[in-house]
Amino acid sequence: MNLIWSKRKFVLVLSLMIFLTTLMIYTDNVSAANTVTIYYKRGYATPYIHYRPEGGSWSTVPGMGMQDSEYPGYSVATLNLGSATRAEVCFNDGNGNWDSNGGSNYFFDQGVSTYDAGTITIGAPVADYQAPSTPTNLVVSSTTSSSASLSWVASTDNIGVVGYEVYRNGIKVGTSANTTYTDSGLTPETTYSYTVKAYDGAMNVSYSSDSVDAITQAGSTVVKSHPMKLGAVYSPTETDFRIWSPDSSNVKVLVDGIEYTCQRIPDFDGYTGIYGVTVSGDLHLKEYQFKINGIDVRDPYGVMVVPGTNTNVVIDLAQTEPDGGWAARPTLVNREDAVIYEVHVRDFTIDATSGVSAEKKGKFMGMVESGTSYQGVATGIDHLKELGVTHVQIMPFYDFATGMYNWGYDPVNYNVPEEQYAMDSYDYVGRIKELKAMINEFHKAGIRVIMDVVYNHTYSNEMFENIANQYYTGNNDSGCGNAINTGVPMVSRMIQDSLEYWAREYNIDGFRFDLVGIFHYEEYGKWGDHLNNQVFPERNILMYGEPWNGYWADPEEYLKVRMGKMPAVAYGHVGVFNGKYRENIKGDNDGTGTGYMFNNLPSWRDAIAVGARGSIMAVKSTNPLPDNWDAMFAYDPEQSINYISAHDNYDLWDKILHVGIQDMEYAKRIDKFGMGIVLTSQGIPFIHGGDEMLRTKVADGDWTYAHNSYNAPDKYNSYKWNCKAENTDIFNYYKNLIQLRKVHPGLRLTTWDEINNRVDTYTWDNGAVVSYIDDDNNLSNGKELIVVFNPANNIIISEAQGWRKVFDITGANPIDQSNIAEGTAVTVFVK
Repeated sequence: MNLIWSKRKFVLVLSLMIFLTTLMIYTDNVSAANTVTIYYKRGYATPYIHYRPEGGSWSTVPGMGMQDSEYPGYSVATLNLGSATRAEVCFNDGNGNWDSNGGSNYFFDQGVSTYDAGTITIGAPVADYQAPSTPTNLVVSSTTSSSASLSWVASTDNIGVVGYEVYRNGIKVGTSANTTYTDSGLTPETTYSYTVKAYDGAMNVSYSSDSVDAITQAGSTVVKSHPMKLGAVYSPTETDFRIWSPDSSNVKVLVDGIEYTCQRIPDFDGYTGIYGVTVSGDLHLKEYQFKINGIDVRDPYGVMVVPGTNTNVVIDLAQTEPDGGWAARPTLVNREDAVIYEVHVRDFTIDATSGVSAEKKGKFMGMVESGTSYQGVATGIDHLKELGVTHVQIMPFYDFATGMYNWGYDPVNYNVPEEQYAMDSYDYVGRIKELKAMINEFHKAGIRVIMDVVYNHTYSNEMFENIANQYYTGNNDSGCGNAINTGVPMVSRMIQDSLEYWAREYNIDGFRFDLVGIFHYEEYGKWGDHLNNQVFPERNILMYGEPWNGYWADPEEYLKVRMGKMPAVAYGHVGVFNGKYRENIKGDNDGTGTGYMFNNLPSWRDAIAVGARGSIMAVKSTNPLPDNWDAMFAYDPEQSINYISAHDNYDLWDKILHVGIQDMEYAKRIDKFGMGIVLTSQGIPFIHGGDEMLRTKVADGDWTYAHNSYNAPDKYNSYKWNCKAENTDIFNYYKNLIQLRKVHPGLRLTTWDEINNRVDTYTWDNGAVVSYIDDDNNLSNGKELIVVFNPANNIIISEAQGWRKVFDITGANPIDQSNIAEGTAVTVFVK
């Protein structure tokens, strides 16, 4: 009986095993038919794959980290396609750098495929075990007291050399994608030995090159005073760690792995509630982390941070100065002499048409690479020099949160350069030096640099909430939460200190404030007074911002920055964007509403005439105006920033087309007319980057991102430099306008009194605005300039009979020398 049962049991088990095996084979076949395995030849050190089954839902950014594969130099990922037959894929490094096939993404059919530098092949990779040849002719090209620059002759490989490993005294210190490398953070008057190895995509490494010695130069005997009083205040022998902690005495700092207890420091120089400790030794490049009540917090005054963390890094700022020292700051006699140009670091050079070196595209150093062109027209910094602007306003370039493309209005570290724009995010000294070098090169080109700052809010409450509960208002003042409270003296002081740090350490020439309208206007005036009158009185620093908040009904409206509060803070030389003038000229921002440049006259007859006069007050006074939005708000014309478009609304050309203008020649005329008004009005003119060549953010007919492209792909945001080649008439018109403004001081008067006494402005019945201007500052000999804004039919300016027409819709020195001022045009006559 037992034997029979055993046999039956064996048969049953055997049958079950056959069934399970069959089921596994069937399951495997189903799985294989609905998966794709992708081998990725490393372009990123740690690649991520962001994907979806075709037509399905995308993975969460940045996607899935790919694993090391059995093939050297390749990562691998297997994706479940469900019922789909292929996957839609893009790759990234987890820190916001993407390979998305130019926005078109990659498609992989089910099965096994290999990706190599944009090329997809069916099947697994072919193994590569051959190492590159040994690098030769390694030389030291230059040294400073803290760096050594190397170069060598390229290696060869059967597949291709990917990069080079650089060794200092036998220890690997970095890699390079080309045949040069600069090693930073060295000790003065010290000998270092260097070798180089080449490696390929399969991570086969060559033999070491011959060694070469580098001797660093003598260092400065002068210890640079630290620009910060809080944070990590470095010196070569010790570093002070200080943080504001008004709510807790449980303050510690972890420095290079060792924890120190911070003690309350007596109040000094206006600082209260400060805890700190002094740690001995040269702590340059050492990591540190403040802890309050046992919770890790970031240093609000930190000047460097480990990417993606709130761990700060001590920096000897003396090692970050530009090679060769700072160039002279471009001359700016009066703030009204400024012509501002708004630009985004990545957008400016990332397109293939920029002509910028591949490794510098979208980087600080790409902004200032000279000698670039496309189809015979200058691009990049040479374009700006040719255009003639005096200032670049660069959209946020401090450390922001979003790793993918972003405008940067999501700050996390106010005093740290953004790592996406550096050549190497982890080269902390190099990151600072590159930003300083960019600013220095702009200065050498005669262009000052304005920093776009976003102190009004943070990316999240996490930035400050565990330090103290006093940083935030608790309201939605900014429209995106986490609004900063300048009603707290130490919070306002933090902003003032940050501004001074950027101006002092990075030689910044001005600040554009995002949503300055959430701040207390008295604090805004104090910041301006501190920088412009007390610390840097010789610089003519520009300070201006958006005088509105994030659509918040503020119970403290009467205390906040508004157009009507400008007279009360004129002593600080601070101003605002003139939103009233902008709307009267072009109409609404994002809709189809039209304004003066479309011959749609404003309801207030003299609205354009007021803007043309710099929006100066009706009666000169330093008292706040009863109306927060009074169009006649400026105590000084420097307080009115005149503009039509900016980054967060339609480009000027897109606005004109969105309205429905279909006649392209008429559309171009409107464009010229609008910018002509801005550049011949009193105050300070502002140009949104790319308007001078009819830049558009409409890609392939898609208007989705045209008016708010803060996180859109490059194909929408990037400068397409073919636009300049195709619209040289528009570019030349803008260039000639700027030159006209520079030549005639009557277009940039500097005080309320000068405008009141030297400019007579009249609005005609057809809406034309005619200004008669004393250009030579001699009232006894009459007026020498007539500026006409004419939105309607041609008119005759009888007073201009016999005068020279120096500018009209065709540009400078027109052929037509009649006293006719054409419609939809700015015309300028000189006596």
